[in-house]
Amino acid sequence: MSNFDDVPINTPDKDRFGFDPFANAISDCIRSIENPLGSVVAIYGPWGSGKSSVINLVRHHLANDAPDLDAISFPAWMYRTEDALAVGFFKELYAGLSPVLSDQKKAAGALRKLGANLAGASSLAGMAVGLFAGSLGEKATTATLDALGGFIEQGETAEDLQATLADALREAGKKFLVVIDDLDRLSPEEALVIFRLVKSVGRLPNVMYLLAYDRETTEQAVARRFPSEGAHYLEKIIQAGFELPQPDQSHLNVMMGEVLNGLAADLPAIDPVEFGNLFHSIMVPELKTPRDVLRLANTLSITITPIKSDVFFPDFVSLETLRVFRPGVYRAIRQNKSVILNAGQNDRYDQRDALSAQYTSMLLSSEPEEDHGQLRQALMRLFPQLQNVFANMSYSGTREWARQRRVCSTEHFDTYFRFSVSPKTIPKAELDYLLDASRTVEEIQNRVREAIGITQAEGRTKASYVLDELTAHGPSVSLEQGEKLLTALFGIADELFLDQDEGRGFASFGDNRYRLHWLLRSILLDRTTLQERSEMLARAIEGATLQWHLDFSNSAWGDYHPSGSDSDPTPEDNTLTTEDVAEQLQEKSLEMLRAAAADNTMLPAKNPARLLFDWDRLQPDGAGEVMAYTTQALRDDTKLYQLASAFLGKSYSHGMGGFGGAPGDLVQRENDRAQVDGIDRLLDESEFRRRLSEALQGDALDESQKSTIGRFLAAWDRRDAGED
Repeated sequence: MSNFDDVPINTPDKDRFGFDPFANAISDCIRSIENPLGSVVAIYGPWGSGKSSVINLVRHHLANDAPDLDAISFPAWMYRTEDALAVGFFKELYAGLSPVLSDQKKAAGALRKLGANLAGASSLAGMAVGLFAGSLGEKATTATLDALGGFIEQGETAEDLQATLADALREAGKKFLVVIDDLDRLSPEEALVIFRLVKSVGRLPNVMYLLAYDRETTEQAVARRFPSEGAHYLEKIIQAGFELPQPDQSHLNVMMGEVLNGLAADLPAIDPVEFGNLFHSIMVPELKTPRDVLRLANTLSITITPIKSDVFFPDFVSLETLRVFRPGVYRAIRQNKSVILNAGQNDRYDQRDALSAQYTSMLLSSEPEEDHGQLRQALMRLFPQLQNVFANMSYSGTREWARQRRVCSTEHFDTYFRFSVSPKTIPKAELDYLLDASRTVEEIQNRVREAIGITQAEGRTKASYVLDELTAHGPSVSLEQGEKLLTALFGIADELFLDQDEGRGFASFGDNRYRLHWLLRSILLDRTTLQERSEMLARAIEGATLQWHLDFSNSAWGDYHPSGSDSDPTPEDNTLTTEDVAEQLQEKSLEMLRAAAADNTMLPAKNPARLLFDWDRLQPDGAGEVMAYTTQALRDDTKLYQLASAFLGKSYSHGMGGFGGAPGDLVQRENDRAQVDGIDRLLDESEFRRRLSEALQGDALDESQKSTIGRFLAAWDRRDAGED
């Protein structure tokens, strides 16, 4: 048991469940039978309850205390047909008794003939092979068959043969115990063959039998086969039966605890109360026998390995317990992810009884009704959201669940059922790499750049999930490492602003700009003073890309100067920088915009329209820098195309269906949209449209560029006509 192999123990020093006193009592019972006459002792216990261990302990005590008794093992499970069982039974009996019958050829022959007689004519060839050739797999020879035929022709009855054998066994002065274990492994029909053989051989002196089986299951099988006799059939065979004592639950718990301690040895410390609650509500009720512990231990040792660091260990072992012992519940959880993770959030309290019944049916229909109460409690520990349904209370999700990688978090749910990391998150090893204090800014940037090129769930890049995961762990990141991380990300931020990571309609989940803001707030807010985070952010933003520098400086400035006339400044606890630093950042952004215009990197940028509007807002005293820049740009066909692309946006529509039940759209429709509100502050609208029409007629642009200009003009016309 120490290695948790499914192998029965052999000696009392390995007994962990209090079986040895019971085994000792049975050995005393066997030794106390002075003149056994085919006496049968039985050990009753369900499958996996430890019967084989008890038998081994009985044999251990008999070997020490009864030297005049020989044990004969009959591995019934090795013989998979009724004929083979009969052959095997007499083969093992003959092998065990032959040493004392070796000088009594008549008695030895009587045993062979008795076996042939009782096994039945259909087993003659098998009997010949098994009793004479020495192996069930050997081919019977003609001489062997002739010899067997000679035995039958002698006409001796079974009673005559049994009497001859009985006389020899009385004279031998030695006792024999035929041990037949693992009857649980046989089919009911095969188990009945064993009882028939024991009953048929019957009253042999100095021979006893020790059987082990599940009493309830076996009696049901006998009742089906012999309905008139039922359990009385076995009562005529068994002289003494003993119910195997139920192992103390605390022993099973300790054994399972040792398994879990070993599996979690290299994991961070886990709250013992939280783990204990799951252990006692989910695992303990399923651990009824030593084999239950071994079955679960062996399962966990295999399934935990690929994802040990990427799951919340207590949640994983709890779900695996359900998978092994309550597969119907496990499947129901796996198939109803969204319903469970959003349980009861938008439901009325006066409907909770009906909702509780609905969830009970959905999750527990495979289980006996008497177990529903315990299982509801267990599921509420795994998924606190279910308290909204089963406990009439409001329970919303927390970022801590994602930080712990719990199954109740949307990001990590799938990992528990895929046995690999969910595509909606990243492996913990990769997170640890980014948070390793020894990593340089360049190493962090290179790893994030790799993630930009990988597409994961919902078409989003892996980089977007990296940002989500970092945000979840922000409060636990050291401030020193946090500043290094922000410096690295700010330096490549514009590379992160990707269309595929932006939300669309009903599936909106923000974009990577928002994710960067969430991340820096997760790391800094509630942990730093305004002065501390202002200094840290001022250092981190020094090497930032243009668009992110603008985005960040606008946010910092907006804390003190909100755009809405009815909005109040942000409280100091939530501001990013001091007002002085915010003003300095705005000045630096203006310098960066002017530099981008000068080196022709502004219009090829990802969102040049936004850059132009920011430049217009930031230029001092309303100077016409932007207008001068665009006037020059309109003269160049390539820059003209870039301006058209800058103001050509997208809108998304979703048909909701007709009032009469007509189906709506299942996917969103993408539409061109001219985003030209306020464009007159940036350029001459009339000249812009004239030059666009002129470019469509010229040869300076390729067909793809002309197509973009044509779509933009068409969208602008629809807007002017009120059709946008």
